[in-house]
Amino acid sequence: MIVLGLIGRPDVPLCHDAAACLVIDGKVIGALEQERVSRRRYAPGEGPEGAVRALLDSHGVHPSEVDAIGYAWAEDSEKVLATETDIPCGVHVTDRLTETILPTLAGELGTREIIFFDHHLCHAAQAYYLNSCAKADVLVADGWGGDGSTSLFHVDNGRFRLLERYDKCWSLGMMYGAAAVYARLGWFGAGKFMGLSSYGRTSDMRFMSFDPADASFRLDPRLRGSLAAGRDWDRLGEQWLEAYEASVFPYTPSSANPFDYAPFAADVQSTVEDLGLGIARRLRSLSGEDTLLLSGGVALNAHLNRRIALESGYSRVLGTVAPNDGGTVFGAAMLAEALLGKAPAPLPADEPPPIFFGPPVSTAMIETALDGQGVTARALEPEELRATAVRSLEQGQVVAWFEGRNEFGPRALGARSLLASPRSRTTLDRLNRIKGRESWRPAALSLTGDGFGKLGMEPPVSGLSDYMLCMHMVGQGECERAVAGVHVDRTTRGQYVAEDSEFGALLSAVGEASGLPALINTSLNIKGEPMVLTPDQAVGLMAKSPDVDLLVMPPYAVSRS
Repeated sequence: MIVLGLIGRPDVPLCHDAAACLVIDGKVIGALEQERVSRRRYAPGEGPEGAVRALLDSHGVHPSEVDAIGYAWAEDSEKVLATETDIPCGVHVTDRLTETILPTLAGELGTREIIFFDHHLCHAAQAYYLNSCAKADVLVADGWGGDGSTSLFHVDNGRFRLLERYDKCWSLGMMYGAAAVYARLGWFGAGKFMGLSSYGRTSDMRFMSFDPADASFRLDPRLRGSLAAGRDWDRLGEQWLEAYEASVFPYTPSSANPFDYAPFAADVQSTVEDLGLGIARRLRSLSGEDTLLLSGGVALNAHLNRRIALESGYSRVLGTVAPNDGGTVFGAAMLAEALLGKAPAPLPADEPPPIFFGPPVSTAMIETALDGQGVTARALEPEELRATAVRSLEQGQVVAWFEGRNEFGPRALGARSLLASPRSRTTLDRLNRIKGRESWRPAALSLTGDGFGKLGMEPPVSGLSDYMLCMHMVGQGECERAVAGVHVDRTTRGQYVAEDSEFGALLSAVGEASGLPALINTSLNIKGEPMVLTPDQAVGLMAKSPDVDLLVMPPYAVSRS
């Protein structure tokens, strides 16, 4: 059975993170974000058609062979599928939107019907099917999805139960996103805002609170404005902005100095951590389960995830490669497979973390991209190629790393990365010039297990650190060894990398040369653009970025002529 999972609609301007997933007989074959194809960051107002075509073409699947399509946002329709399966929140099936969502593919598809699933259920299914546990709780928190903003699920051998769902007007994502806007970082600036929060000292202001005993939310009584008088979903973002302006310092969203907002950011970050921790404790009290899966955009908050892993009472806390909206395509595809075919199983426990889902990249594609581009490319054996990269890194240079199928999701995890030694702050300055990043923002470290130990860090959290989703404290006396990769609060968003991977082998080689198997790792893109997808885009980035010293695309080491 061949199934597509989709999100993103060209007729809905506020849609973002359009993506597609291809599943064959219960196994994910590939997944791709639309932004990587259209080259528009977050793919605002786009459908996933470009991503679908790229996936089908790269895996030799004709559109007529597609048996089912799942979409990760419920759409009310005239026709509702009657089913015996225990799928929460309803299942809607219609062919009315096929030409809207996939305009040039609709006539070729083997099915015109699209199955629409609850958005938060797709978040939960993604987390479940990309992990190896048979039973688990799932906490989904984002801006909103369907009729709620936070959903608590329990899943037992593929059967999902919605235990509780909280109103959209208590949205953690909306509160946090509006705070990023107030600090002049934009609606997509949550990651920047989290980094800014580390520079501030918290007060006793907690903008929202949650009581795990009765699942009740409350606003801080000091908040003023229309938000305190009555929350209105249609203008909730504006209400939060009004409340911030009336209640916090600075009393305006127009300061040119980001550090003016650092104490405010610290209070908002503490608020979302307390909320998330309380909700996780509530979920555990409802189910008694020992394993928690995290999904939804709020699960990108690495400080929150660390506290949940350490303080919630769960013995295991796991995430996925893409807890944001794009990742829901995995859930939509798997739910469609379960509804119409044989229910897929969670991952085998001995499989490595599922990260690399992009189209395959051949040596011929790399050679075509290099031809006539004014660069010098040398084909090297793997050990010599790694040694070349290590020499460059040890000299304080910036290396663009392009290897195999690209990682899915918003984090660079070793397939499309800009790499640098963490030992010098000046190297971080060069990276920031390439990326167009603010100089105060933190850099993340990728490390082997030995690297975690040598920096005196808390051990990696399996299922979170693999995806760069957990903040880690660095040993007090070890910060100077990786000064450019440690934030002002002595933390780093560390990625654990197994030594038996290609990226892990590079880190091990770095460790042999420097004594520390760790590198700064940030995404292979420049400001305003998505991560690089193809070899020609990697060569183009190098051409536009004089601070990139070496491009590694196995088997080639590429330098400027």
